[in-house]
Amino acid sequence: MKYKIVVPALLLCSAGAYAQNMFNMASLHTADTLRSERQEQAIRYPSLRQGSVTVNVFGSGQFDSEDIDGKAFASGKSQTARISSFYTIPITQWNGNAFSATVYHNYQFFKFSEVKGQLPGTLPEKSNFSKSTVGLSLNFSRTDAIFHTPVVYAAVVTAITDELKSIKRFNFNGSIAFPVKYTAGASLSLGALLQIDPSAPFPVLPIVNYYQRLNYSGLHLIADLPQGVMLKQTLLKNAWVYLGSTFNTFTSFYEPNNPSLPEHFSYNTIEFKTGPGFEYLIGKYVMLGISGGINTIASASIIAKGDNYKDASIMNTNKATPFGEFRISLLPF
Repeated sequence: MKYKIVVPALLLCSAGAYAQNMFNMASLHTADTLRSERQEQAIRYPSLRQGSVTVNVFGSGQFDSEDIDGKAFASGKSQTARISSFYTIPITQWNGNAFSATVYHNYQFFKFSEVKGQLPGTLPEKSNFSKSTVGLSLNFSRTDAIFHTPVVYAAVVTAITDELKSIKRFNFNGSIAFPVKYTAGASLSLGALLQIDPSAPFPVLPIVNYYQRLNYSGLHLIADLPQGVMLKQTLLKNAWVYLGSTFNTFTSFYEPNNPSLPEHFSYNTIEFKTGPGFEYLIGKYVMLGISGGINTIASASIIAKGDNYKDASIMNTNKATPFGEFRISLLPF
């Protein structure tokens, strides 16, 4: 029963991380699991890996911006490249409790062209710039039971900034999940995620972790909502192909010195990447992956310091663009 509970515990912490302007990172604890089991779960769920460096390149796409009153603010073409990294450090575990920390860094490069209107820093018709964001998450989870029913609690507190001398934002996520089913070929847990995050459009999200082995030739269905869903096929003992969609959010901070914009604001995107991918395990711990497809920005907002998503000063509409991704990640040691 302990192993049945631990997997939802791991995924709860990673779900909290993904829903709060996090990158590809997760809380990882190893209580009550064997090393082989931890690695098997990390192969199945990338958010449970020890660390990762991911490079994304996106195609050029049209954007249109409106202010809070619905008036046209800016338009043009933009192109983005991004390097995201994280590393999770297990700290301690005791009596069904686990505590860990995750450090991460995100570097984004923006290129604008054919710009009409006002943008951060009063961009000319052609301009490009880059932004870095760093963060630290403290992750806690507890496995317990309510009236003999297994339950997993998790909490993630995150500090985000673009400079070391000050913290630009604190986020908090609390979650609860109930393991409903666990067999050799299928598992299901259901729960809810509470978000205290000014950039989150919804304060509460459902959590659904579902796994189903579809046949004995290595085809698997993996739903890890709100993070993503995929079909994954084993090619060799150490090689897999998949088709799926993943969700993530990103934030960068600005002080534009532009009267058309707030004095201090964050630029926040909610993105869905959909397409095929391939992963290859080198040795016991190093996983290489490539993928591509279509990136859809569901929401892109400029939020003034102290405001929330519903008070966004500027909202962007972005057309979907192609993307290519390369990732190198580490399985748990």
